[in-house]
Amino acid sequence: MPDSIEQLAEHKLIILHLVQKMGIALSNSEICQFLLSKNYMDYFSVQQYLAELTEAGWLEKTKEQNNTRYTLTDEGEDVVNYFINRISAEVKNEIGIYVRENSKRIRAEYAVTANYFPELNGDFLVKCSLCDDAGATLMEINVSVVSKAQALQVCRNWRKHVNQYYRSFLSALAEDTTEKNR
Repeated sequence: MPDSIEQLAEHKLIILHLVQKMGIALSNSEICQFLLSKNYMDYFSVQQYLAELTEAGWLEKTKEQNNTRYTLTDEGEDVVNYFINRISAEVKNEIGIYVRENSKRIRAEYAVTANYFPELNGDFLVKCSLCDDAGATLMEINVSVVSKAQALQVCRNWRKHVNQYYRSFLSALAEDTTEKNR
C-alpha cells in the first residue's frame, strides 16, 4: 500500500533533518546507510526523495568523481525548522545518536579530498585539498599532469601523506629566506 501524504512528508523531513544535524555534506551512501539501517524507507524511495528534495531546492547536490553529496540549502533549513515537530521524538533521538557516533569519522573522510578532471588538451587537472573540522580550507593545490595514471598516483599520495605535505609546505613558506638569497 502506498505511503500516506503524512508519511511521505515525514520521510523527506527525516532526510533534511539528518543532513541538518550532521552539519556537513553527506554522501548518498551515508544517507542510505542510516535510513536503511533504521528501516525508515527502502533504497528506491530514498533516491526518489533525494531527487525531489534537490528539485525543490531544499538540498544541493554535488558530484566528485563517483561520490554524490548533499547539503542543506537555506530554504531547506527553513523547511526543516518550520516542520520539525512533524518528526517523532524517537526518530530525532536516533538521528542525534547517529550524528554523535559518526560525525567525527565522516568529517575526517571529507577533510582530505583529491580528485582529477580531464582537460581539453589531454592532460588531467588534479585538485587536492585539506580542510579543518569546521570545513574551512587549510590548503588547496591544483596541478596539471600528463596522464590519468599520474593523476591517480597524485591523488593516492595526497590522501596517504597529506599531513606530511602540509607540514613541509607550511614550514617552507614560513621560512625566512632573506639571508639565503643574498
